[in-house]
Amino acid sequence: MKILIAEDEPSLRENLQLMLELEGYQVRSACDGLDALEQARAHCPDLLISDVMMPRLDGFGLVEALRQDAATAMLPIIVLSAKADRSDVRLGMTLGADDYLVKPYRREELLDAITTRLSRSRQVAQATVRHQDEIRQALQLDPLTSLPNRLGFEQAIASELRQHQGSGPPAITVVCLGLDGFSRINDGFGSTVGDLVLCEVSRRLGHAVRQLGQSAGQHPVARLAGDCFGICLRTSAPAPALASQVRQLMQVLAPPFQIAGHSLHLNASTGACQASDSSCTAVSLMFNAESAMRHAKPHGPGAYRLFDGAVNQQVARQLQIHNELHNAVANGALLVYYQPQIQVGTGQLRGFEALARWQHPTLGWVSPAEFIPIAEASGIINQLGESVLRSAAAQAVQWLNLGQRDFRMAVNLSVRQFASGQLPALVGQVLHDTGLPAHMLELEVTESLALQSVASTVATLHSLKALGIKLSMDDFGTGYSSLAYLKRYPLDALKIDQSFVRNITHDAGDAAITRAIVAMAHSFGMSVIAEGVETPEQLAFLRQLGCEEFQGYLFSRPVPASEALRCFGGYHPV
Repeated sequence: MKILIAEDEPSLRENLQLMLELEGYQVRSACDGLDALEQARAHCPDLLISDVMMPRLDGFGLVEALRQDAATAMLPIIVLSAKADRSDVRLGMTLGADDYLVKPYRREELLDAITTRLSRSRQVAQATVRHQDEIRQALQLDPLTSLPNRLGFEQAIASELRQHQGSGPPAITVVCLGLDGFSRINDGFGSTVGDLVLCEVSRRLGHAVRQLGQSAGQHPVARLAGDCFGICLRTSAPAPALASQVRQLMQVLAPPFQIAGHSLHLNASTGACQASDSSCTAVSLMFNAESAMRHAKPHGPGAYRLFDGAVNQQVARQLQIHNELHNAVANGALLVYYQPQIQVGTGQLRGFEALARWQHPTLGWVSPAEFIPIAEASGIINQLGESVLRSAAAQAVQWLNLGQRDFRMAVNLSVRQFASGQLPALVGQVLHDTGLPAHMLELEVTESLALQSVASTVATLHSLKALGIKLSMDDFGTGYSSLAYLKRYPLDALKIDQSFVRNITHDAGDAAITRAIVAMAHSFGMSVIAEGVETPEQLAFLRQLGCEEFQGYLFSRPVPASEALRCFGGYHPV
């Protein structure tokens, strides 16, 4: 144990140092309080023995300075003084001394005080370590499932990687699992049932890991966030064998979950990343596994993806788009193109759909199917949507001023715009600022958007309708709209998704669905617009069904405003 002595009298300092060294202590000495303060900060002793009367900084000042410094605040201090006045003792103890001995003291008395203070210091240190360990464990555990959380999982993987250092590529694979459609359980049955499901998922995954011959203690199942779980497997199996192991893991989710009287069925999308070399880190393995899982999800429930070069390139591209999209919107780098909508019976122009387009300086043309979901996820879609709305309204006014009449401008709404609660006020402000007559603006809502919080959706739609604008439902037929809901919405038109129109002339199923949509829309007093019309045969079929309008490459692809003027002439087939 290391002891620091602060004593200005050389003979007392030397005698005390010799006595303590004979007892086996490592001893340093200081000739005054300031010297002792510097040495305490530099060498971190286990105990300080200090005289009171010293030059530059006395013992009381030394105690006070040490207690105010976080590095020395817990240092045990014994004060030695020739003054036995009770007020001096009280002052020393008040300032933070642990013991106060009056000179001359007996050798045994000092050694007993040292032993007592060091023993108590060790006890405090051990209690502190235990407490810190408890805090550390609590910070690394998910309170719901008692599994490691993201931090605990990361540290467990890091520990595995350290064990493989210097022995070639680590035989470690990280699997990330995300439950498909779990939000429907929370929405339908409440978070209490959802929590019970998550606990059962954690139990089943732990069992599955053990069935694979893996030790759940060494290779923990972790709850990373929400409905996302992580699994660390000690394997470097080839891709087909790894896929088989992952499928075995997923099989434990197949039996229905019997929770609170409900029989619930779950699937999960999974992504995996294998440690390719010794330079892999826990963070990179987890990030790549989660990226692979996100790329698997669009392929449907139960999909699996192994992280590879293609995913890596796609992740890098998405990250670049995400990082640069904000500046592109703020600087007006995104363009608005216009696709004409034509009346089926007469070929006359009925309106335009305004569509965002982005020509990136290095990536070239970035598809809306790529940047719109990223804009939705990042929240920049609100600014993007408002920018498109303002640009489209202003462009329509320009065409009005050029003498064009009898057309409307259609603009798409995003889920985030609709959920903000500010949409009616924004649309009213845009109409006021641009001078566009309200009846010339049409807002398109998606089928999935309209199914969210039906009561508030209906209220918002009626508020928009009260402004005098038109409303249509885009991509109809791709979701799960209920007719009971649909007839409550104040819609003017339904738009048939191009996925049905594409095969309408040679797929009996798509033809039947399209025929049913047209008949249903007409029964509700709505008109129908068909998207993606590319051939005269498709147009002829739609004409037979009584579809009122179409848009698609048969007439024109989306074009800049400068080219859209020619579209006012309408469609005149040869």
